[in-house]
Amino acid sequence: MKRLLLPLAAAAALAIPATALAWDGHHSGDGDHHGTFAALSGTGTAFAGATATATGSVVAGNDHPNGHFSASISTNWSAAQTHTFTDNDGDSDDGTITVSCAPSTATLTLSNGTTTNSSLTGKTCTKTRNGATTKAGFFGFSSTGVRAFLKEDGTTVKGLVVSGGELHFGFSFHFGFHH
Repeated sequence: MKRLLLPLAAAAALAIPATALAWDGHHSGDGDHHGTFAALSGTGTAFAGATATATGSVVAGNDHPNGHFSASISTNWSAAQTHTFTDNDGDSDDGTITVSCAPSTATLTLSNGTTTNSSLTGKTCTKTRNGATTKAGFFGFSSTGVRAFLKEDGTTVKGLVVSGGELHFGFSFHFGFHH
């Protein structure tokens, strides 16, 4: 459960402006979803710094298949919001967990013969356990509907880029009555 904290926070932030994950409010069943997505995998520098970079491959998806990606992230850590939690459930990883999120901008490029550049605005978050940063991630969106989530773990970077107004991943959250 504890390992889900950063991905859940990022997923929630991406879901708030849910136009890329929503399916226009009705269940048409026609299978005509116009969104695109690209799963990314590569290497990069530490997202916990003021600047970070990542490069790698598009490993799955319908946007720039078999292509490459590069990202450059700038983070304003002086404007970070920080929350600290105590983990004292009696197992071997008890201690203090701190999650910090700061405003960030990123330039993301996908290429495979054609090139798509996106300027993203969002947040970079780090999760620190007992004073040692263990995970970091960036999530952001562009004014053209591109949304990206990149997770850094050491020098390994994985991520997802989605765009378009009608992309559905086969899950949804419903509150209240379903019509």
